[in-house]
Amino acid sequence: MNPMASRQSPIGTIMQVLPKIGSVLRNLEPTWHLPSLDLLDAEFVAHHRIKALIWDVDGTITNFHDTTVADEARAFRTLSSIPDLQHAILSNAGEDRFRELGTIFPAVPVLKGYWWEDAVALRQILRGEDSWSAEQVAERAAAGAMPLRKPHGELVLAVTRHLGLVPHDVVMVGDQYFTDIAGANLAGVRSIKLSAIGPESLPRSIRMGQMVERLVYRLLHGAPVWERPRDRTIAREG
Repeated sequence: MNPMASRQSPIGTIMQVLPKIGSVLRNLEPTWHLPSLDLLDAEFVAHHRIKALIWDVDGTITNFHDTTVADEARAFRTLSSIPDLQHAILSNAGEDRFRELGTIFPAVPVLKGYWWEDAVALRQILRGEDSWSAEQVAERAAAGAMPLRKPHGELVLAVTRHLGLVPHDVVMVGDQYFTDIAGANLAGVRSIKLSAIGPESLPRSIRMGQMVERLVYRLLHGAPVWERPRDRTIAREG
């Protein structure tokens, strides 16, 4: 496996996390636990003065590597129509899935980060246009560009700057503590932890990883506190 490919695999996430595991473990608490994306509506967005949402995809909007928005995530379509609310997709997916996401969500910036020339460089697919040509991808990889993956805080900050906003204006939405939530917290961005969509569609390795992160979360922070539908009161998971 070449260096570029290895950083686009789950192994790449582990390689990035291990040197800073302490800071990741200290940053697992989301701003909100929502059992359903339906709770993230226009009222929620307005009340919390959210100007942009950074989305994970697999397990958050779609089943694993699916090409359609899951029924449980139908609120994503409604959120996409809220005036002045920006959206961006930031997935830990590899090259093939990154390109596929660009076709599934043509009107949403799909972003991928690289560590290149001592800084974070973002690559974007929007309306079918890749901001890096195939030749540029190859040239920059040969020059030492390496893909970055959540929970890299500088990656999330780069997306925030790309949107023209400051961290507190932005909320990261995802289904994993170790990547989505830790990445948001390390960037000073608010976060929403959702229950995973289609857990049966996830590879065994990811399901095992989620079991581990849930256990670690409980050990460090106790049972998650989830907002209830309708009255927005909270319920502690038993």
